[in-house]
Amino acid sequence: MTLMNAEAITAWQEALGTAHVLTDAAGEYARDTGPFRQTIPVVLLPKSAEEISALARIASQHNIPLYPVSTGHNWGYGTANPVVGGCALVSLARLDRIIELDPEMGLVTLEPGVTQQQLRNHLDEQCLDFLVPVTGAGPDCSLIGNALERGYGITPHADHFGAVTWIEAVLPDGSLYRGALSELGSPQVDQAFKWGMGPYLDGLFTQGAFGIVTKMTIALAPIPKRTEAFFFSLAHDEDLEQAVAAVRDVLLAVGGVGGSINLMNARRVLAMTEAYPHDRVGPASIMADDLVHERAMRYQILPWTGVGALYGETELVKAAKKLVRQRLRHCVRRLVFLTPEKARKAHAITCRLPNAGGRLGKMAEKLDLTLRLLAGEPSQIALPLAYWKSRKSPPVSDMDPGRDGCGLIWYSPLIPMKAEIVRRYVSLVESICRKHGIEPLITLTSLSPRIFDSTVPLLFDPEDTDESARANACYLELFEAGRREGLLPYRMGAQHMNLVTEADIPYWKLVSKLKRAIEPNGMIALGRYCPRHEISE
Repeated sequence: MTLMNAEAITAWQEALGTAHVLTDAAGEYARDTGPFRQTIPVVLLPKSAEEISALARIASQHNIPLYPVSTGHNWGYGTANPVVGGCALVSLARLDRIIELDPEMGLVTLEPGVTQQQLRNHLDEQCLDFLVPVTGAGPDCSLIGNALERGYGITPHADHFGAVTWIEAVLPDGSLYRGALSELGSPQVDQAFKWGMGPYLDGLFTQGAFGIVTKMTIALAPIPKRTEAFFFSLAHDEDLEQAVAAVRDVLLAVGGVGGSINLMNARRVLAMTEAYPHDRVGPASIMADDLVHERAMRYQILPWTGVGALYGETELVKAAKKLVRQRLRHCVRRLVFLTPEKARKAHAITCRLPNAGGRLGKMAEKLDLTLRLLAGEPSQIALPLAYWKSRKSPPVSDMDPGRDGCGLIWYSPLIPMKAEIVRRYVSLVESICRKHGIEPLITLTSLSPRIFDSTVPLLFDPEDTDESARANACYLELFEAGRREGLLPYRMGAQHMNLVTEADIPYWKLVSKLKRAIEPNGMIALGRYCPRHEISE
């Protein structure tokens, strides 16, 4: 099997232009937040669906696998690296048009290179009152890329693929896929109605390897009349079980007025608050519990911190606040409500104090950025986390964890919202992370009143080969221990995809059959959420 040849390179250069076929800069695309690197012999930079169709046909002719990425900022999940080395990487960053925005329907159609910040700028320029479906990955990350990974946020449309109503994609043979309603002459209805007609095929393109998505329509949430965040703490770790039940009650009570609710342990909050105390932590170790308590008390951080938000008409939010108080008051401490406007004013006041308010000013700044994110404004507030163990200070702007040599692997299992299961899970993570000398930083984010997704960032210094190895070993043990408990991730990184796809089960056998039916030679995203199979000669 020949993965690359001069004839294919020449054909791609004729189709895309020589400047958009990179054979000498592929190493930049392989940079990751860890030691994971794949061989990328060529990077293709198309500008349109037509160019993607052309390069796909060339790849098929020469039996060369393609691996598409949007902006390549999949921090902690492999970044832009393919699952299998030797693929031609197709970067869609140049497909960066906002095709259409219908303010009456709240629908935006855009390309995979469009970032969170680009959409925010466009909405502001057009004076349109819609929220951007933001994530903690940062302003320069693709909206389509996140939706296709079934990512989520904390704004009203938390399920980002749930807000997708229409997809256009290039299939492996170069033909164009659209829904049946579009092809039958009703594209406007197709873009407004998620399920279309006939078998629902759009889902094949999420966490799948069946084509290259070139356009997507997303339903945007309008900016509500009032946004109000709420913060609370648990005085004791033993209060977690009660808090889980209370969070479920809150979500059921407030319904569509409420966004997601996050529960974070003290170490996770500290990682967002101050620099890692390298000088007080021994090799192959983590912060001692006494040190965590000492640092936490400086910022009045208790064992668990909760964050949620309410969105809607002023009277609805007011009524929802009462429900939140009723459901939480028996198990939490310091329940505080705060609007983005008040957080912005507090930050402005501390900026005028000597030394910008010192520690108080830093806390005010974090609150301001957090509330802006809750209000649908893209922010880099979460990105410094990736730099926490790397011994490098994050840049003031233009943070790029892959470029800057950060150490991050995400473990992100789904946890039923049952108190006893959550407790077993938390104990499992703390035990395994401590064993490997990796800080157990735990967040539980509600995806519904029935389930949490937990995000555990395994942070390490990538220049320390021993620590890098311990982080990867920690992930593998967490995955296997979680699987024994029936708790599996909602998404997998390229570096760990084989942990799920190599299972000999009917589900993956069906995926393989569908993959072979659509493309017998397996040209698109080899090994991505699909068992690997040999490409035909």
